[in-house]
Parts: sequence; C-alpha cells; structure tokens
Amino acid sequence: MGFDAYWKYARQNELPYLWAEANCYYYRGQMVAKLKGGDVYTAPQIELMADEKGDLLLPKGAKLICVDIPRMVAKNREMLELIEQTTVKKIVAVYEKYRVKLDCFHVAFSGGKDSCVLLDLVKKALPQGSFVVVFGDTGMEFPDTYALVDQVEAQCKAEEIPFYRAASHFTPAESWNLFGPPSRTLRWCCSVHKSTPQVLKLREITGKNDYRGVAFVGVRAHESVRRSHYEYLSDGTKVKGQISHNPILEWTSAEIWLYIYTHEVLFNNAYTKGSARVGCICCPMGGGKASHVEQRSYPVEVDAFHEMIAKSNGRKSMSTEGYIAQGGWNARKNGQFLTGNQERYTEYTKQGNIIIEVKNPYTSWKEWMKTLGELIGDNEDYEVIFQGKKYAFSVIERDSGYRVSFSESLARQNPVFGKTFRQVFRKTTFCVACKTCQAVCKYGCISFDHGLQIDGCHHCLECHTVVAGCYVYDSRKIPRGEGSGMKTINCFSNHAPKEEWL
Repeated sequence: MGFDAYWKYARQNELPYLWAEANCYYYRGQMVAKLKGGDVYTAPQIELMADEKGDLLLPKGAKLICVDIPRMVAKNREMLELIEQTTVKKIVAVYEKYRVKLDCFHVAFSGGKDSCVLLDLVKKALPQGSFVVVFGDTGMEFPDTYALVDQVEAQCKAEEIPFYRAASHFTPAESWNLFGPPSRTLRWCCSVHKSTPQVLKLREITGKNDYRGVAFVGVRAHESVRRSHYEYLSDGTKVKGQISHNPILEWTSAEIWLYIYTHEVLFNNAYTKGSARVGCICCPMGGGKASHVEQRSYPVEVDAFHEMIAKSNGRKSMSTEGYIAQGGWNARKNGQFLTGNQERYTEYTKQGNIIIEVKNPYTSWKEWMKTLGELIGDNEDYEVIFQGKKYAFSVIERDSGYRVSFSESLARQNPVFGKTFRQVFRKTTFCVACKTCQAVCKYGCISFDHGLQIDGCHHCLECHTVVAGCYVYDSRKIPRGEGSGMKTINCFSNHAPKEEWL
C-alpha cells in the first residue's frame, strides 16, 4: 500500500505490524493512518494521523515492531475461552433441537477466515459423522483460496469428515458470456455459481429433492450494515428448506484472529497480501482498495476477467480502462449496451391485449407452460388451466419465433397469472439451463439432463420466484424507448455518475 515510504519494517508476511479495520490502520492501540480512494489501477492515498498539535502519532522513519502474538494470546485467553464456550453451546443446542427432525447438517465453507473458525468450532461441538462440509466453488475464487481449500479438504479427510465441492456446470467464462458480466443490481452469479450448485450437491448427498437441513454459516454482523440485521437462526431466508445458523454472528474480527492464532487454525494467505475479505475475483460489490490489492496480488486472474468485461462493453464512448476503473461495468442495470446483444423478447399492449414477441427461443414454451397448469388446444388458440380457472391465449408461429397474445383485462383480474404467464415466455426465450429453476423446485420436477424436461409439476410456482422469471432475461433485457434521443437518467444505466457531474 506504500507504507514503506513513511515507516521502516522488514519485508515479511509471517507476523503483522499494523491492525487493519476497513480503511483504518492501528499501531499499538492508536489509529496512525487511513486510506482514501483508490481503484483497480491506482493505489489509495495514505493519510497519516496527527494529534491536536499537528504532530504525527507515528513519526516518519519510525521502525515498526511486529505484534507479539504469544503475548496477545495469553492476555486474552480467558475472554476467548468464554466466547468460545458460549458459541459451542449454541451450536450444540441447535444440533440437539433439529437432529431427529432434519436430513443433514453442513458447514458452508468459503475459504475465508470466518468459515475457517466456524469449521473448527463445529468440529469441537458436534460428534464425528454428524455433519458434512460443503465448499461453494464459484470458479472465481482467489488462487490462495483454492490452496487453502486443498489443505482443509486433506485435513477433513484425515479426520474422516466428508468434504464436498459444489460447482456450476458453467465455467465463469461461459456464464459471463451467456449472462453478461454481473453487476451490483444484476447479481445472477451468486445463484448460478454458489447457491444453486450447493442445493444440488446437498440433494445428491441426502438423496432427497425436498431435503431439510441446517447450514452453519460464518456470517458476522460487523461485516456490513445489511448483515448487522441478521439473526442467529433463520428458516428459508436464503435457501428454501434450509435453516441457517450463524454461530459467530456477534464475533468481532479481533476475536476471529485471536481464535486463529490461539488454536493455530489454517487461514487464507490472501489476508497476508492485504485483502480484508476473501471472495470472488472481480466481484461487482468490490472496488476501491480491495480491487487494487486484488490486481496487485493476482494480476493474471484479474486481467482475464477484465478482458471479458472489455469484450462486453458496447458503449464505445468510454475507454476500457475507464469503464473498469470508474465502475461502469458493475453499475449495469440491463443489457442495453452489451456487445452484440439483440432484442429477442418484447412486451407491449395493443387493442386491449398484451402482446409478446419472441425471436430465436432457446427452449419449448409448451414445456414451461406446464409450470402454470394443464395446456389445452393447438393450432394457435390455446387455454391453460391456472389455479382452477381457464385462461385463453394465442400463439402464432413466425420465422424463428412467434407472437403471443392474451387479454390485458384477464391479467389485471389475476396479477399472479399475468406475471407468471409473461415469465413462461421469458424463460422460453432465454433459458440456458443454469439450473436455478431446478434447484428451487423441491419436488424434483424440472431437469436439464437431456434438455428441458418438466414432469409431474405441482404448480407451486417456486420456479417463478427467480428474479424476472429468468436470470438471463433480467441481465440481458433491453429497455424500450431509451434510445440515444432520451434525456432521462435511464440513459446512464450501465455506468456510475462521473465525478465532474457531481
């Protein structure tokens, strides 16, 4: 980060010199510096802290002394033992409450420091053979994360703890090409590369489509405002049918590191390189200092994702470097400026009817219509029995697609039908078999093993809870009426406001 311009210290990564909390840096109990700004290509600026007289709290040229880890551990042993015992009791209590009611217990392992501590605590709390470990492999993890996962997997194997890796059948290069790069509002990646593979893996482990289980998750309230509102126990909040338990919810980062050093727990080497959190390379939620450290630590991997971002940028008025550094790619709200993106699905109202026009659909609309109810008719005029009532519509075949029409008044009378009917054709047009719909169907009615197949549908509509009906549609949709002549804020839907505007 450039601290060597101000202070002296040996070039080693074994022991820490400073305590980093967000962008603030502490030395022996005092905040001596903080960072401002920075992006993937530019290092953050260092601001040294001074007292009321203007004297630096840590003078320039000072020689830094490493943190005395053994002394730190000894001084805090009693406090840590109390926190540890309390947490272990929580884990045991949850296990005792649900062990005869549910199908499985698993530790959601990410490779971050929190999940490393969590796994060690669960090992202490639960009997051998009572839980499994599942690593959600997005394919976009830091190289140091994969190195740690190999170590932890070997450790679990030696302790006879089942360890599984859950990964999408898509590589990141394939999914980023199909969906377009993820963004802060279009976070299809979390479902496609993380939650969906984990659900499918747990179904494989339990042999049940409708399994019920407890996931021990290493979420901490101190990590973000959103996570500060989490509860210790939640049912189906993140994954249907899954109870999430957050045993270390109230732990601070200081307590996490204290536990790691006290019990010599394996941890991710990315932290020794300056990363405050461990996640995906080029995560759309990142930026600033984090993206700069990432670029410096893993240039080859980062450049590969930057190349994909550059290829996706259809707005030629912004340079590739500016598009990446200024957050253009992760501010994207639709597919308006994705390279080569064509309008294949449109909706509009005409003469009291809702018209849907589809071009080059990927899957069969008749197959997806099974999720609503029984289909009646052929040769353009159809009816579907939805929740005990018949709804008429027409499908007129055209070259490389078709035109769908149904009554606007019927859609208004039953908004649920209107919404899900539209989503049938969004799925039809854009479905690339990401398997998210398969994962949310607890009855196992949806399969993509031999192309899309829907059998014995219960019409629970869970597959229609996917954002906008289909993640690809949501990510690649092209808003109508937002051409170059528009002067609304929507014109800037794929990049953040520039500093000069502000």
